[in-house]
This record gives sequence, structure tokens and C-alpha cells, in this order.
Amino acid sequence: MAAFPSQEMSGAAARDEDGSRTSPGSVDARATDARRLEDLRAECRALRKQLDAAHDGAIFAEALEAVSEAIVIYDADGRLVTCNRNFRELYGYSEEEARPGVHFAELGQIDVARGHVVVGDEYGGGDDYLQRKAEYRRKLEGSFIVELKDGRWLKTTDRPMSGGGFVSVQVDITEIKRNEEVFRKAMEQAEAAARSKSEFLANISHDLRTPLNAILGFSEMVLGEVSGPFENETYRGYLQNIHKGGQLLLSIVNDILDTAKLDSGKYCLRPERFDPIEVTQEVLATFTPIARDKNLRITVTAPPEAVPTVVTDRRALIQVMNNLVSNACKHTDTGGAIDLRWRLTKDRTDGGRLEFSVTDDGAGMPAELVAKIGEPFIADGSATALRGERGTGLGFYICTKLVKLLGGTLSVDSTPGEGTTVAVQWPLQSLDPAPRP
Repeated sequence: MAAFPSQEMSGAAARDEDGSRTSPGSVDARATDARRLEDLRAECRALRKQLDAAHDGAIFAEALEAVSEAIVIYDADGRLVTCNRNFRELYGYSEEEARPGVHFAELGQIDVARGHVVVGDEYGGGDDYLQRKAEYRRKLEGSFIVELKDGRWLKTTDRPMSGGGFVSVQVDITEIKRNEEVFRKAMEQAEAAARSKSEFLANISHDLRTPLNAILGFSEMVLGEVSGPFENETYRGYLQNIHKGGQLLLSIVNDILDTAKLDSGKYCLRPERFDPIEVTQEVLATFTPIARDKNLRITVTAPPEAVPTVVTDRRALIQVMNNLVSNACKHTDTGGAIDLRWRLTKDRTDGGRLEFSVTDDGAGMPAELVAKIGEPFIADGSATALRGERGTGLGFYICTKLVKLLGGTLSVDSTPGEGTTVAVQWPLQSLDPAPRP
């Protein structure tokens, strides 16, 4: 029988995955090669991910060591995942003690053994501290500041992670707390000095008022010729100067006394209901002599609608109005005009505002002086420094303090040579308005 020629080509015949022989050029062989190629590609991708993860891990580890804070990460079971060198140094842990997998309770035992014991937080120790810490660990919001037995202060900020567990960032803030303590003591000393100053001013003011009232009383009696006619006109001029100087000095003493009360917080408000227009007429009556002497036109302007009665401290409001009108009279030229104006404004946020303003056409003030209004004992920042009678520079300071105490705001608009407008505004709600009966 004739032999058939061999069907094998050069090289071994391909075998399929099940061991059967396939021809290299067959469809099955090409499919097998494709699967093997895809497997190789998958292995390459997996290897690439591992390399990328290793690279990312190296970058994360380097960044973890580079930050200045102490950082530690715990898993959902409270076991350490990783930490940086600053964390180990902050508590004195070795690498073995702060190894991955150690529970934070074990680290707590090490802290107790070494005396790194928390004695409380910034609000105190005891059971309240434990409750505050438990509440913090439950929410993991904000920060928690604790004091250690060795005198250090640590600030801990914990945040939960999406995969469970949490990351804790801890900072030694001992120096900051020491600076806060130094600042607190300095503030206490400054407040004590301020109280002493206010008490001294209050006491000396009371001591000065008694002889001053005697000087004013007797000079008024002599000028009023209570015990008979006073014929020596030269002496009359002297007495008038004594009386005028005494009044100015008494005004200064009263300003100092009011300043001491305001600075010490001893100025007590006594709210009452009253008509602001009637109070304005009372204040205006006290300035009739100076208006007559300087031929000043002083007018009161009120809105067409009735100004409601208000509930506030009547005495404080009168003092503010007196100071503002007095300044306007002092610095308005003879024959000038002063307008006292009440105005109501509507506002959806606070229900409207009540405004009282004093406008004069006097000397006015430059912007640099307006900016200083409200500062105590600064003569060149007070309107009284411009010309005429000089004082302590406390008038506007007292006004600003009283207006703030009454819940209002004070503003000044002035132009040199054109006059000044000082306006005081109060939210109607803060004044407890009510319609007139």
C-alpha cells in the first residue's frame, strides 16, 4: 500500500487547552492565542495597579512624615493603621509600640504608665470631662483640647473616614495656652486698673462737687443782691467770672463722673414712657439765655405724623440732647441757626427707626476731627477744641456711650465753614413705642 505523505508541518502541532492537537493556522489556535494575550494584558494591568498603589503609598507616607502635626489613622475596630513620626514623638512611643494593628487602648495604657494622663480639658475635669469627650468621639466634629498631667496642652481634631475608622490630627498647643494665660492676666490687671481709675474719678468728682456748689450758690446770692444792693461794678464783673468759671468746672466734673460710671458699667438705666417732643421743649428752654445772647434761631421740626411715645431712660436721653445742643450753640456764630429735628423712617427688618438730629450752620469740623469723635480725653478730637470754651473732650464720648447703652447709633456729618449735623437713631422696637393716648 502506498504511503501517504506526512501532514505535519515544520514544528510541533498546536494543542488546544483540552490537549487536542490543532493546526497553528486553525480558528481554534487563533482564539487560544487571543485568550493568552488577554490574560497577559490583565496581568500587566494588575501589576501596573500594584505599582501605582505602591507609588501612591510612598507619596502618602512621605507626605505623612512631612507635615508638622501628629497624625494617626485608626480603623473601624480602633486599631492603628498608620501614623507619622510626630505622633510617636508627641507621646514618646517607639515604632514597635505604635505599630500597625495596635489598639488605641493599648496606647492609652502606655500613656498611663508614663504619666501622660489627661487631667481635664479647657472646661475642667471629672465626670463632666468624660461626658464631653464621649460626646466629641460620638460626633467627631470640631476639636478637643486637653491638659496633660505634665502640664502640656494638646489639641485633637478627629474626623471619620468613609470606609470606617477615623483620622486624628494632634498638635501641642502648650505655648499658645501659656500666651493666653499671660494675656488673660494682663487683661485682668488692665481691668483692675480701669476700675481703680473709675473709682478714683468718681470719688474725686463727688469731693469736688460739694465746694463747687457752695461757690456757685454764694456767688449767685451776691449777684442776686439777696442781702442788699451790690454797687461795685468791678467786683460784680469778678463775681460773674467766678460764677461762670465755677459752672464750667462743675460741668467738667459732671462729665468726668459720668465717664467713670459709663466705663465701670455702673450707669443704671431707668426706662419710663414719655413724649420725646415734650422732652425736646424742656431741653430747648434751658438754652434760651445763650440763644438770646447770641441771637440764635433755634427751631424744632417734627414729622406731620405724630411721633410715638417711647420707653427708654429719660435722663440719659436728655443728657445726650443737652450735650448736642450745647455744642451746636457754642460753635454757631452770632445770628446763626440751629434745627432740632425728629424723623420717623420705615424699615421691614426692625420695624422702623426714630431719629433725632441737631443741625447748625457754625464752624464745622474737618474729617480728621470727625473721625476722632467718641474718643475720651482727646481735646483736639472734640468740637470744643475748635474755638470758644474749652473742655475735657468728653461730651461726644459720653454721648456715644449713652446712645449705645440706649440701643442706638450716633453719626456726624460736618464740613468746615458750613456747619455740622449730629444724628442719633434708635430702632423703634428697642424703644418700645406706643401710640399716644
